[in-house]
Amino acid sequence: MEFPHHMVDVVEECKISPPLGSVPCTTLPITCFDLNLLTLPPVQRLFFYEFHHSKTHFMATIFPNIKHSLSITLQHFYPLAGNMIWTQESTIPEFFYKEGDAVVLTLAESTYDFDLLTGNQMRDASMFVPLIPKFSATSDEGVVPLLALQVTLFPNKGICIGLAIKHVVADGRTTTHFIKSWSSICRLESDTSLIGNSLPSHDRSTVKHVKPKRITTNLILMEKLGVTKDTFHQIINKRDAQHTVPVGKVRATFVMLSSDITKLKQWVLSKEKEVLHLSSLVVTCAYVWVCLIKARRSTDANVNDEATEYFLVPADARARLKPPLPITYFGNCLDSAVATCKRSELIGEDGIVFAAELISKAIKKMDINDETKEKGLSFYISLPREHLAAVSSSPRFAVYETDYGFGKPKKVEFVSGESISLSECPTVEGGLEIGVVRNKLEMDAFASLFANTLPALS
Repeated sequence: MEFPHHMVDVVEECKISPPLGSVPCTTLPITCFDLNLLTLPPVQRLFFYEFHHSKTHFMATIFPNIKHSLSITLQHFYPLAGNMIWTQESTIPEFFYKEGDAVVLTLAESTYDFDLLTGNQMRDASMFVPLIPKFSATSDEGVVPLLALQVTLFPNKGICIGLAIKHVVADGRTTTHFIKSWSSICRLESDTSLIGNSLPSHDRSTVKHVKPKRITTNLILMEKLGVTKDTFHQIINKRDAQHTVPVGKVRATFVMLSSDITKLKQWVLSKEKEVLHLSSLVVTCAYVWVCLIKARRSTDANVNDEATEYFLVPADARARLKPPLPITYFGNCLDSAVATCKRSELIGEDGIVFAAELISKAIKKMDINDETKEKGLSFYISLPREHLAAVSSSPRFAVYETDYGFGKPKKVEFVSGESISLSECPTVEGGLEIGVVRNKLEMDAFASLFANTLPALS
């Protein structure tokens, strides 16, 4: 596997199953919340850890524990070891696990500059591609694998643990639950005591019949897009065999300090006291959105200031659903706040205030139980990608607390697509880390705006 800057050699490819006899043959019905995300590409995350030991030490002590702890974790998160199927007898796809199903775990080795990969500076987005796990081609007709993993060793430098997971099976909270459970069991050398009180809930009795009309509507739309029970596995597997890392783009990380967030809140409130939900997330998103819009405008002579722009913030809706779901519910349960306005309203003197007010109101209006406000597959497909900024991940997931036994991550990268990733900042208390992907010209403009706009606020 060769890329412009480095080579990654595959050392071993393993198939990891739950312990023999630990999980019965099980089918989980897809819900309307899962079906909304069927057409999305896999979610891809990379966790980088410093590891100043040899390959021999890693192979003898670390990798066997990684594999064994993964097997134990999959006993509880067994749908991830299974597949998505759509039988002729069923009207909707299903998640199906049977004895012997497994997750492909690839072990690779790289000699590339670990410090460059884990920095915040601007880097070619394609350099992360060799570290992203690939879904194996399956010979089973009508089967869609759901999870792929890769561990890449940088001898005497570090380890990268990469995950690719189909969004249709898990949202950010479930994915984080899986990763945190696996890392805990690995750190404690297969002791499951820490996860005993937070095992995933696979009970779908209260959600499998939610919004039946939405399921029907989504299936009709999917059929118009050519996705049927006869074609869905071919379309999804072919799509997911290709990486979703943007081509010709650069990736960089920006940090919003706690003091910056406080200043932004104070400035917004000095201009507009009616903002309903002025959280750290809201002001950070408003700031980033305006900087992105201005950056694109400064590098594209053909932009139309009267075009409509969209900003999407996903939200975990488990607690707001009626009846509510446990926080450990396995699957998808997402709502989203979508702010919309003309570009001209964001580039004015008080654009950040206006953006904060829009995002705040959109969050306040979310109601997953209201059929008139519920957003289905047709809504998400209709959003124009060239005018959409979307947030992925959340600081609440505390990704920098993911410890497999060799310390907390040096860097976590959300590498799928061009969404804006948000996480807690590991080096600054109360700060936020913001991952951005754009073309080089636009990124240069964004970096300048991000650094200089806040100090200029009066």
